[in-house]
Amino acid sequence: MLYKCIVIDDEPDSVEIINDYIQQIPELVVLQSYIDPVKAMADMAQGDPVDFVFMDIDMPRISGLELSRAIRSKTNKLIFTTAHTKYAFEAFEVEADAYLLKPFTFAKFALAINKLLNDNPRVRTEDNSKEFYVKTTEERNRFVRIKFDEVIAIESVKNYIKIYTTTEEIMTYLTLKEIKERFDETDDFIQIHRSFIISKNYIEKVEGSLVKLPKNMLIPIGTFYKDAFYDYLLKNTIKTGRNN
Repeated sequence: MLYKCIVIDDEPDSVEIINDYIQQIPELVVLQSYIDPVKAMADMAQGDPVDFVFMDIDMPRISGLELSRAIRSKTNKLIFTTAHTKYAFEAFEVEADAYLLKPFTFAKFALAINKLLNDNPRVRTEDNSKEFYVKTTEERNRFVRIKFDEVIAIESVKNYIKIYTTTEEIMTYLTLKEIKERFDETDDFIQIHRSFIISKNYIEKVEGSLVKLPKNMLIPIGTFYKDAFYDYLLKNTIKTGRNN
């Protein structure tokens, strides 16, 4: 299933960047791009509804906030792309679904889209709510689908992260904080170190301050995270009422 997108920005360079980002996500297709917001408003008023609108706020003749009020009913998801934080409250008032601050990386763009696709009733299913995509470091346009239940651990390594699954190891240019936002949607994962998020389902053994995972992975429990981890461990430990 393809999701139709419209891009509205008076800066041609910004339009080019967003179009490039959209083209790198298999589910999205650019239906039309505009550098004239008034023209965009006229066309959308007469056209069919679309799935995504990416729109700047500071534009001549009509601002993105004013335009959004006119075309909000014509799009399922509205994403503001702006260099200014001062419009965040106004964006909330017009029911924007995302607020991307320029200049934003492809990683941030992809994470926002991933979240919106999974929040979208039109695409929420038993299967896709349990998977996500990442862009690998190996090739410019190579995306890998990963299932949550196959992820063993995620490690932060310098400027990228490594995702350990039951079948492979995948490198992607994201931060641990960025991907944690996606993994926080499920209760199956827990951060136990500043560089590691692990799957609770793959914990084999806990020995002192080390957690043993499949593939002989030994992950240290960081001081900052140990209280939350041991709290989880105690809640899930079967206790005996007998005296030793």
